Amino acid sequence: MSVSTNEFQRGIVLEISGEPWQILEFHFVNPGKGSAFTRVNLKNLKTGKVVEKTFKSGESFEEVELEYKHGMFLYKDRRNAVFTAGESKERISFPLEKLSWELNFLKDNTEIDIMYLAEEPYGIKLPAKVELKVAEAPPAVKGNTATGGKKTVILETGYSVNAPIFVSQDDVLIVNTQTGEYSGKAGA
Repeated sequence: MSVSTNEFQRGIVLEISGEPWQILEFHFVNPGKGSAFTRVNLKNLKTGKVVEKTFKSGESFEEVELEYKHGMFLYKDRRNAVFTAGESKERISFPLEKLSWELNFLKDNTEIDIMYLAEEPYGIKLPAKVELKVAEAPPAVKGNTATGGKKTVILETGYSVNAPIFVSQDDVLIVNTQTGEYSGKAGA
């Protein structure tokens, strides 16, 4: 199925120069002078490489149909992240470099979907939001609202996120996996 730049959506996969590229972000730009265009951040599903490209308004590409199998994150070692996939619990490994963003939100037994292209596993799809425990949080300083009542906390995966000043160590936070931002406190 052909997809035009005005039909772009975050997460769809396009075939560009014979490679599968997933849209991470896109912005329509109308400079006033000259032609309108769309600026797109793309992730190559084969290599994990992220690039920014611009396309003329109205340009179209073939959408790549992906299959998804339910899976679970097991662990990571020095080189790979290891998952189980499908009902057969087949083990699949991805190099750590390929999942650099996703690993910020994965703890043991996190349920995910594994993306397949032509029956080959290419990557993972995280849930929209995950719950992660705060590993380190600086103490709240009374009257410190110069930063809008925010402070940087470190989560159990090692990822740092800006959270409200009332968040403390061992709290469980809800984090948006698309933006990496604090979305709330679990159980609140």
